[in-house]
Amino acid sequence: MRVVAVVQARMGSTRLPGKVLELIGDRPLVLWTVATARAIASVDQVVVATSTDRADDALARLLADHDVPVHRGPVLDVLTRVWEAAAPYEPDYVVRATADNPFMDPGVVTRQLRRCVDEEFDYVGTAGWPLGIAAEVARAESLAQAYREAHDPAEREHVMPFLYARPERFRIGTALPAGPVPDARFTVDTPSDLEFARQIAARLGPVGTCSLERLGAILEAEPALAEINRNVRQKAWQEVEQR
Repeated sequence: MRVVAVVQARMGSTRLPGKVLELIGDRPLVLWTVATARAIASVDQVVVATSTDRADDALARLLADHDVPVHRGPVLDVLTRVWEAAAPYEPDYVVRATADNPFMDPGVVTRQLRRCVDEEFDYVGTAGWPLGIAAEVARAESLAQAYREAHDPAEREHVMPFLYARPERFRIGTALPAGPVPDARFTVDTPSDLEFARQIAARLGPVGTCSLERLGAILEAEPALAEINRNVRQKAWQEVEQR
């Protein structure tokens, strides 16, 4: 079994332009996400999928300087960008992550991946987990079908809807938490999210060692931290800016 993790990253953001290069601790946001993706058990390759837009040149240079494989593809057709980033590595499964989730839990994603494989699902999503903790896992052949057949611009921009909108055709699964999870958002979409991430990073420890259990312990010890970005309204997937 070969697993490829694709991290979507772009400089474009209406609420926080250039966020993927913003520093969290001693390194840019995107490198936090790459480190957590590399810590997922069974992942053989991590590649960042960015766009051919000139605005993403600086991002591509940074990744190349840190020996992170980069694929550059269409700005709006993100499904093509993600599939073409993964396909050269001939994956059996693709993990799709976004660069604005620096505290993704490798253990949670490993659980999602195992569920997808063991139960022969085509797709396992993020249901039940705090925003920014889980990823999306898809069987590569199913994602390839989406790549070949999706025509709706929204399905091409948001990558996975072609699969989970067709439960009569694809086996859709979940990997739900076994117990309560922190009531917090661990994604970076606004200035207050960035401040929250910086405060968490200062307490977390080495990059790539993140876990939801550790994040929960931090927030339990300092509940006020979760108030930093409590009032941020998360966009519905129909509204989410392409990344």
